[in-house]
Amino acid sequence: MIDITSIFQAFSTIFISTLTNIEIIWVTYPVYITWFAMEFLVERKELRYSHSLANSIIFSWVSIDWLRHLYLDNELNDYNKLIITLFFLFLSLFILIASIKRKKIAKILGKTGFFSYFQIMFTPLIYGIIEFNYIDFLSIIIFFPLIYITVYVIDKLLPEFVEEEEKFEEENEENNEENIDNFAENNLQYNQQNYSNYYNYYGYNYGNYYGNYYRYRR
Repeated sequence: MIDITSIFQAFSTIFISTLTNIEIIWVTYPVYITWFAMEFLVERKELRYSHSLANSIIFSWVSIDWLRHLYLDNELNDYNKLIITLFFLFLSLFILIASIKRKKIAKILGKTGFFSYFQIMFTPLIYGIIEFNYIDFLSIIIFFPLIYITVYVIDKLLPEFVEEEEKFEEENEENNEENIDNFAENNLQYNQQNYSNYYNYYGYNYGNYYGNYYRYRR
């Protein structure tokens, strides 16, 4: 029978280690920053292929670092860690290729929250900071929807940070279009005036020339 208290304690220990353990924070902190920056600033309206492409590069980098650690510590025979590492590595490469080919699956799998959460939480287990057991693994799986829903609610409650920037860009586009229209109109009027002056000048000379010619013939 699953002990809820043990699950909660296991998750709390893993979570605290991702914030305090010096050996792994150089991996977890960049992923935390990337997660919150992408979630609250970039991906609020839509996930573009460029976003999923950038995410897949970060995800693959963490997976490669896991693989490097397993190799240096001679833990490639630890199949639990190796399977998790290879799973996230191949999945990130799949998203990378799908983003380049502009497949819709890239926008589904390439969202920052999914990868960031699991790579942050599995890092203490891969690095051996916390012993890998089924309770820790299960706690990571169980708390994923709770954390994801929490981040989603925070995202909805936060103000639109990029709204002012978008308005500024829209105003600039409107001003640029207005300036272009004014320039085109002024240029057209200038050309019409020059053409009229040119026509009047040469038309006057043309009339005088032939008028003098006819008078001379007579």
